[in-house]
Amino acid sequence: MIQRWEALSPFVQGGIALPPLSVLLFLVNLGPFNQPAWRSVFYGIFEGAVVTGLLLVATATEKSKRRDSDRP
Repeated sequence: MIQRWEALSPFVQGGIALPPLSVLLFLVNLGPFNQPAWRSVFYGIFEGAVVTGLLLVATATEKSKRRDSDRP
């Protein structure tokens, strides 16, 4: 499963990860953080983009580590 995720381009990975992360962070801001709905929408989109970026960087880092460890 990891190799299949890493084989995707970063644009596809971002397209897959951004919507669920935005919804999750919207719900976190709306519920536990008790933000108004309009602010939760903004925060969900913004924070979803930031977390997606972090996910893409982490994926690229792990892929390069794995590739470097495979070399003799």
